[in-house]
Amino acid sequence: MAQVRCWMCAQSSVVDLTPPDMNSSTIELSSVPDFDRELGAHRMSRAAGARSGTLDLPEHKSIMISVVEGTSQGIERGMTVPLVTIGRLRGGADIEIDDPKVSRLHCAIEVTNDSVLLRDLRSTNGTFIGERRIQSIQLQQSAEFRIGETKIRVAIQPREITPHHQYDPVGARKFAHT
Repeated sequence: MAQVRCWMCAQSSVVDLTPPDMNSSTIELSSVPDFDRELGAHRMSRAAGARSGTLDLPEHKSIMISVVEGTSQGIERGMTVPLVTIGRLRGGADIEIDDPKVSRLHCAIEVTNDSVLLRDLRSTNGTFIGERRIQSIQLQQSAEFRIGETKIRVAIQPREITPHHQYDPVGARKFAHT
């Protein structure tokens, strides 16, 4: 049992923790046991061939989030966790933007398997790519989107690996290539 705070609504819940995969950083939470759910609120079952996603950062990619227009221009953050929220200044988001048209928790950038997703978190003024309002979209190599009066760029690039270092898989000793 653990008490957790929802990143979307900031409500606290006591939950049972069930690790779906010991090699993953994702923990599945269920605040109400299935047998206690109301009749009309059934959990949807996954199709037999559906893939289960994990929120692990890809080892071979680097993801940079940059504010390119607006009053918070110049903010840059590299993704070090698989889920980053963006919202209004003093709103509790991971990246806070000084823009009154941005919701407290406006949108999120999420890494699932090898995909980078942009999700609107039910914001009042929306999340836009070009002139199109989006709810959820997969981002490619470099994408720009707008929240409020602020334009943000997400750059997905190959991670730089130092060519003269490698790891010995047996002894896990670091050694230099000569």
